[in-house]
Amino acid sequence: MKQLRNNIKAFLLIFLSLFVLFTGGVILQSQRARTTLLASSGENRAALAQRYSQAGSIISADGVILAASDTAGRRSYSSDPQLAEAALHVVGDYTHNISNTVESLWQNELLGEGRSLSEQLLLDIQGQGLQGNDLILSLRSDLMKTAYELLAGKKGAAVVINYQTGAILASVSSPSVHPDQVVAWKDIPDTSLFNRAFLGEYLPGSTFKIITASALLQSNLSTEETVMCQGSTPLIPGGVNETYSNAGHGEVNLQKAMAQSCNHYFGSVALQLGDQKISRAAEQMEFNQTISFDRFSLSKSQCLIGREDKAALTWAAIGQPAGKDIITVSPLHLAMISGMIANNGRMTEAYLLESMLYPSGNESTFNNRGDIIAQIDPGLAQELKDLLRQVVKSGTGVNAQVAGLDVCGKTGTAETFNQAGELVISSLFTGFSNNQDYPFAVAVVLDDSSYGSSVIAGQLLAAAANY
Repeated sequence: MKQLRNNIKAFLLIFLSLFVLFTGGVILQSQRARTTLLASSGENRAALAQRYSQAGSIISADGVILAASDTAGRRSYSSDPQLAEAALHVVGDYTHNISNTVESLWQNELLGEGRSLSEQLLLDIQGQGLQGNDLILSLRSDLMKTAYELLAGKKGAAVVINYQTGAILASVSSPSVHPDQVVAWKDIPDTSLFNRAFLGEYLPGSTFKIITASALLQSNLSTEETVMCQGSTPLIPGGVNETYSNAGHGEVNLQKAMAQSCNHYFGSVALQLGDQKISRAAEQMEFNQTISFDRFSLSKSQCLIGREDKAALTWAAIGQPAGKDIITVSPLHLAMISGMIANNGRMTEAYLLESMLYPSGNESTFNNRGDIIAQIDPGLAQELKDLLRQVVKSGTGVNAQVAGLDVCGKTGTAETFNQAGELVISSLFTGFSNNQDYPFAVAVVLDDSSYGSSVIAGQLLAAAANY
């Protein structure tokens, strides 16, 4: 009987201990969630800084720390100031002055929130209950720095992706600023917190000729039919002309028109195709669709044309919409379009997060990598690839050539007026390396420049292959 009472006491003691630990874990989790909520709403910044004292690290694919909390409890960013600035728009800041970043969108995981009670209890027992999870990104620190250096402070964006897997290898927006300045909220240059790569809504300029060519190749029209380019003379009253070629390109078919980026040709094709076929070709490549991944969202690329006259349609066909027509594209989506053509017509869903490391040492990889979100016929993709190869081989994109790589791509120049009524010219390039060992697609947009994007794009593709 005495032994039975001792067993019952031991059982009750174990049960009570587990109950206390369980209750303590629940209370701790509730308090942490409350603190996080107050901090993220801006009501308790000091509490947010305290919570981040043991937050997990954000690490690049090549093992470089992009954000971490040190032993003194301070949240800091890359020890390389240039890399810290390059990664700002993706990594973010722990005060969440910039939204749509890893720090803001993945806050719970970085702070160790949302774990199962059993997992949290185990970590509490091990003394790691307050420690957050580490996040491994697809970004390559070397390529991020190269992209940032090549932009050289100019307003614009550069993106490099692996078009087979969807991994975002580099995504840089310029101008930028060091994360410490964002946390302190001082000395922040105008527009330096805006993620142009993800949220920019750019006129595509002549990069949109990829879409118009796709519509043509899917129609019953002959691609060998020629058009006489009239140079600075408008195709029709109010229609397109050759802004940068007074003499014109002479008699051109599709291949020559794409290589030389002939406005007259694509304007003429648009009049034969009509707005619906061009819009359909755009939607095949995810225009007018919401693109999101890993909790990030891109600005929606739009193709809303045909709401004006025939003259406006000729401008829409070259990515320079007029009147009520709207065509916009984000740099990341532009890279995904090139990647789609390179990847035999399959657009792979982009991603930024590779895996998550728990304080216990366990690693969890994210699923659904390599998913296809849009598709065109492989034969159509091959025809577009051949056209884009000529652009780089002997056309307007020769500056994107890279020794040892089969580079294909399309240049673009877009003109718009800012709020002050001033003309703003942007230079664009999107393309890819047509090499199985180097499956990279790139997009570069320079906000206030009429040239230079193709040079940067070629250097980025070379850097991606070399690294």
